[in-house]
Amino acid sequence: MTQTLIQLLKDAEPVFARLGEFEASSESLPEVLEWIDRCEPPASWILELPSQIREGTYKTIPIDVMEASVRRIFGYRSGIVDIEAKSPIQDKSGRFSSLVVVGYSLDGCFGPHYLRGVATVTSPNIQGLELAVPKASSMAVKNALKQLGGLFGKYLNREEEENIVVVESVSVQEKIESLPDEIRKVQTLEDLKTFHKLVYSKSISHEVQAVYEQRFRELKGK
Repeated sequence: MTQTLIQLLKDAEPVFARLGEFEASSESLPEVLEWIDRCEPPASWILELPSQIREGTYKTIPIDVMEASVRRIFGYRSGIVDIEAKSPIQDKSGRFSSLVVVGYSLDGCFGPHYLRGVATVTSPNIQGLELAVPKASSMAVKNALKQLGGLFGKYLNREEEENIVVVESVSVQEKIESLPDEIRKVQTLEDLKTFHKLVYSKSISHEVQAVYEQRFRELKGK
């Protein structure tokens, strides 16, 4: 049975309790970050998924668990402060690529701290590149939060890092048709908002926009 986010956070309660002691003793941010770096994530947090860029699997922590833990530790004002998709470039083989850069602010009891995450998107065509940006944004957030250290999965994949989002060679139309299902699967408002620019682009129908707006209302009401 899939564990809920609340249950997953309970599995890290000893970690949160220790960090609460740091707060009470007025420890500085460097000491807190050093301790977080030495921690291992609870086993229940770890997912093992097929790699998109090479044979085998990689280990990861769901983004909703990472962000909920950040807010639990650093304060509920923590979150994304900017997302930027760099201008696409085309290589000699005709493939397009772009960097997605995310700024994430930790704003709370241990003082302000800024993280920067980057993910690379590749596609055989410019339209597919645009469709991949929302997923790349989530990956960039993960890459930002992993910098915090062991508790956030920094050392789960020592030999390989899943930093590249590869767009498979399928038609743009197929990707557009799958977009409503992708939107319905989103579990947090933060992840849903990464689809906003794409959903309201000229190539997307009003029906897809309606699915987005419905999911927005559902998540906002939770």
